[in-house]
Amino acid sequence: MPIAYLNGEWLLAEEAKVSVLDRGFLFGDGVYEVIPVYNGSLFCLERHVQRLKNSLAEIHLDEYLAETDWAALLIEAVEKSGDAMAALYIQVTRGPDVARSFVYPENPQPTILIMVNPAPQLASREIKAISLVTLEDFRWDRGHIKTISLIAAGILKNQAIAQGANDAVLVKDGEVTEATSANIFAVINGVIVTPPKSTSLLHGITRDVVIELAREHGLPIEERPMLRAELEIADEVFISSSTLEAWPVGQIDGNPVGNGEPGLIWQKVDDLFQAYKLM
Repeated sequence: MPIAYLNGEWLLAEEAKVSVLDRGFLFGDGVYEVIPVYNGSLFCLERHVQRLKNSLAEIHLDEYLAETDWAALLIEAVEKSGDAMAALYIQVTRGPDVARSFVYPENPQPTILIMVNPAPQLASREIKAISLVTLEDFRWDRGHIKTISLIAAGILKNQAIAQGANDAVLVKDGEVTEATSANIFAVINGVIVTPPKSTSLLHGITRDVVIELAREHGLPIEERPMLRAELEIADEVFISSSTLEAWPVGQIDGNPVGNGEPGLIWQKVDDLFQAYKLM
């Protein structure tokens, strides 16, 4: 049974309860983070903690949690769970608000929730190239904040599924941003290309690791704007996220990417990532 931490108390996840007055429930006023656990160790812990702090600062909640030792708390959660391969989820909201007002309460009491869920798929993966459809990115222009307000991403994800795809690749003003919950890479003329960091997309930890590994091992890679039309000529496409790692795309808008199977460049990237994550 997944373990949870809620405002200082450890309990089973199904027993964790928050007030209906919580601003996370009423407004989606909060942020979250997902960290993979490999062999009992949190992957890129410092980077994930820093991104959490960045998100908290963006929503002006960081000063109320400045003394929180996030790393120690997250490590304790994994130890209590006893799971070797898992996905740790942390969510922080602004807490209860009797007034239910857009105006922030003067002295908020943030709600901190941590859950550790077993993720055996991180140890043994069955790789099958997924399909994407291109959809217009109508989300707000603060995509670098890992906010719990995910209704737009949910609409787009389910629209893609309704069209027979696994996910959507999102396009804004003719440029590719990301998938609904993953960053995107394309191999074009032998070069790995990925959109640069901006407020339009999440600054993915796995994305950063993929870029660093590619550069370290001599794989040509560029962070630059990617046009929607370039997806049509790409030899390979793959996405990245904390739970998917690097995952190949075999079809976009009903058309095969390359031969429709996982590509050689993706395979090199995945091999490098699989070795790195267990170091």
